[in-house]
Amino acid sequence: MGIVNMNDYPNTRSVANVISLEQTTSTNDVAAKLVADGKFDRDGMTVVFAREQTAGRGRLGHTWVSEPEGSFIASFMSAVGTQLATDANLNGWLQMIAGMSVIDALQHIVPNNGLKWRPDDIDDDAPDTVQLKWPNDIVYHGMKLGGILSQLVPLPNDPSTSVVVFGVGLNLNIAPEQLPTPQSTSLQLITEPEPDTNFPTPISLADAIAAATVRSMERRLWEFGLHPANYAQDLRKRVLEECWTLGKPVLVHYADGTTQTGIARTINADASLSITNRDDQLEIVHTADVGVLPVNM
Repeated sequence: MGIVNMNDYPNTRSVANVISLEQTTSTNDVAAKLVADGKFDRDGMTVVFAREQTAGRGRLGHTWVSEPEGSFIASFMSAVGTQLATDANLNGWLQMIAGMSVIDALQHIVPNNGLKWRPDDIDDDAPDTVQLKWPNDIVYHGMKLGGILSQLVPLPNDPSTSVVVFGVGLNLNIAPEQLPTPQSTSLQLITEPEPDTNFPTPISLADAIAAATVRSMERRLWEFGLHPANYAQDLRKRVLEECWTLGKPVLVHYADGTTQTGIARTINADASLSITNRDDQLEIVHTADVGVLPVNM
């Protein structure tokens, strides 16, 4: 692990503290160690970038595969109130804030970097934009573009404050044969340059995405901290509009290894997911990996 240089990611450096690494096991691990060692700067957000991540992980113990120079790998760090971050009625919205901030960023940088979304050749009604697959995946026409892993790290000597770390992984310019699963995609596959425009370099794309994510995430976290319940209600309206999971048949994988099928119905006030099972009974999913099934039940 080594710091790359102090001049890369200029747009992100203009809005956040930046740590840029050539290689690391996990940017979330680096972020957690910064907090534990008392090196976290509470003045603004901190972004930990890595060109390559050797032991990336997702939710529920899953691994995250990245390609050197082809993936967006970064962890976003921000101080939050411990009471809010541990409130089971509200803290699920931290994950949603991260997801919608990344979606905000991608929706902003694509047209502003000489790119346009590729339409869906199969479903003309599919929205040509990125969406959230509950609770932590970024998808385009149902194909996984990336994911987010959130964790809370106690701030030493200040029990009233914690640091929320959002690890974000996105596929940028990865060819189809390099993608980790058949259900994955990358930004170069779902966008195309405007006429007389080249596809941006991965480092410039990463810089643009991170800077836009910081702007959206800071604003959302600030508003959430000021008025948690009211902001959660407002965010829920947006998530309901842009959650790709809703209305679709799903397969739920719980942490204990059990599974369940159902239809995703709505996002609840605490950011949990409601599904109806095969008996048309309503059930609540709080923590699980939810995959959308390819056929109707």
